[in-house]
Amino acid sequence: MKTPNRNLRQVNNKRRRLDITISRGHATTQYLFYAILNTDLRMNIGVAAENIANALLILYNQLDTDTVKYQYVDIWAKSGRRITILKGYDHKHLKYLENELQFMALGTHALRQIWGRNRAIVVLAVFGQKEDMDEIFEGLSYLR
Repeated sequence: MKTPNRNLRQVNNKRRRLDITISRGHATTQYLFYAILNTDLRMNIGVAAENIANALLILYNQLDTDTVKYQYVDIWAKSGRRITILKGYDHKHLKYLENELQFMALGTHALRQIWGRNRAIVVLAVFGQKEDMDEIFEGLSYLR
């Protein structure tokens, strides 16, 4: 009689260990929002903060309404809602980053400013896996 109980306990212990590894495996993948500010454009702190917030909100709303990508936004929300703000050099640099991130990021949004016939990227908002994004943003410094 004791052997079936022992086997049942072993099966339950294996299931518990499996549940723990699945939940831990899910926590190892981090998703982050990034905002890269065009520092070539002169603007005060308030205008820069407004542009960063607008770009991030637009990207968040785009991802949240997507039927597939909203689950990654939920993981981001449950894991601490981290946002990283970085310095970009100029419009060409942000345009290059936008092209590089096209297939690696889960979502991007470029907030553009129009002057006459010219359009410059003010803020590039990006959402993706931390590991993938760290490779691309390796040389950029934090905005302070």
